[in-house]
Amino acid sequence: MKFLLLALLLISSQSFVLGQEPAPQETSGKSMVDFGLEGMLGVSVGPDFYAVNVGGPSLFLNINPDWKVGVGALPSLYVYEGKLGARLGVAPRVDYRKLAFFVPFFHMDSQDQWVWSVGMGYKFH
Repeated sequence: MKFLLLALLLISSQSFVLGQEPAPQETSGKSMVDFGLEGMLGVSVGPDFYAVNVGGPSLFLNINPDWKVGVGALPSLYVYEGKLGARLGVAPRVDYRKLAFFVPFFHMDSQDQWVWSVGMGYKFH
């Protein structure tokens, strides 16, 4: 009989505890971290150098909803001294709304030198 009363007491206390709803917590609705995918297609020009660039992985600091500043990799098709090639460039980048301004640097292995250019692109989501 004691066992039955003890079991009944435990079952009723569990249903009382599990029946409680947690208090709603207020949230501000704004997240400090934002992840997303975006692309960029641009053109850059330098001394005897022309390239079509696409936006690669980048690290940005969001200043406000319109302005971003960062650095990233730019996979590119280029024409350098009349020769066509593909190369990965590294570039500081400033974004304003849908426009991207960047200065990519490319290392040319055959001549062991860095080639730079200045470019502008269009961002899409």
